Amino acid sequence: MYNFDFHLATNIHFGRGSVTSSLVKELGHGKNVFFVYDEVPVKASGLYDEIISALKAAGVRYQEFTGVEPNPRHTTVNRGIAALKEFNADCIVAAGGGSTLDCAKAISFGVYHDGDVWDFYSGRVPVEKVMPVIAIPTLAASGAEVSFSAVISNMGTRQKIGLRNEKIRPTCAILDPTYTFSVPKFHTACGVVDIMSHTYESYFCNDSGTIPDGFSEAIQRACVESGPKVMVNPSDYDTRAELMWAAVLSISHLSACGRPVFNSPIHALEHILSAYYDIVHGAGIAIISLSWFRYALTDENAPRFAKWAKNVWGIEIQGSDREAGEAAILAFESFCRELGLPTRLSEVNIGRKQIEEIVEAEFAGLKGNETWFRPVTSKEELLAVYALAL
Repeated sequence: MYNFDFHLATNIHFGRGSVTSSLVKELGHGKNVFFVYDEVPVKASGLYDEIISALKAAGVRYQEFTGVEPNPRHTTVNRGIAALKEFNADCIVAAGGGSTLDCAKAISFGVYHDGDVWDFYSGRVPVEKVMPVIAIPTLAASGAEVSFSAVISNMGTRQKIGLRNEKIRPTCAILDPTYTFSVPKFHTACGVVDIMSHTYESYFCNDSGTIPDGFSEAIQRACVESGPKVMVNPSDYDTRAELMWAAVLSISHLSACGRPVFNSPIHALEHILSAYYDIVHGAGIAIISLSWFRYALTDENAPRFAKWAKNVWGIEIQGSDREAGEAAILAFESFCRELGLPTRLSEVNIGRKQIEEIVEAEFAGLKGNETWFRPVTSKEELLAVYALAL
């Protein structure tokens, strides 16, 4: 096992009724609250009314901010920063999916800078001071409620970047699975695959360990079991709770502790695509995961895929490790199909010409790709990965 540092500073409140019981207590962080939320799910689920009641009970002033899009734009973050400064807030409450939470986190450090928030993402300005954020997720997916990253997009430069810094973890996260009951099936499915990806990206490496492998496999199995169940019964509390907790455990990277290198090749490749074509993140992850698995499955890497086949998908065959890996990839594809997710770029209107243009423009900007489970060290190799998704 390799050396590692592990830190999860977010205080977590989990379960039915946790918003009412915990929010007033946590509002000790400030008296002027900037409330960032995803309007449709937050109001439809009744969460809006509960949060407003808690804010009033705490006796705080509050200012509402909505309109955060999927793949949040840096311009939206800048708009939020301006509104927060005008209101003179000292605490942020964020409710919604990963995009809303990431936008709020970007606002939390961008407010201490007089320029464009993109200055942080381009590396011109370091994160130094951060406003407290209370995160209330309405979707089990990215784990943004506890993560140390905030992903935003610059459509002008066609970049989607995740800024990582321990300072930007939310101060606390309040997780009530009942507020995920009304999430549409497609977005629930996108969340399931996103949860899985945060742990299988580090699982596929040239290292094995009982503890990190066990964490990863258990999280993935929970998703494989719970995903189809919640499609049939969206109001199944225990299944929704499994997914919500799996999202936290997956993004905490417990399954990456002790690995030789922390990599996220699938997210790197998906971010490039969605910066150009604004794909729903989880759908892009499903597509790129399949092409990445096919690219990474070599004779040398096959034993790892065979272990994945056995311990996550329950596949044991008498053939070679490579055959087991191929069977596992097919099982993952069938799983995505069962959830109603796309598995090919053609399903999101992206063809050969588009990926050739992307590869030509973006290969030079790839980082860490030399240490991926199967390295991508040339434009030809990058094109090969994307071509496997056509």
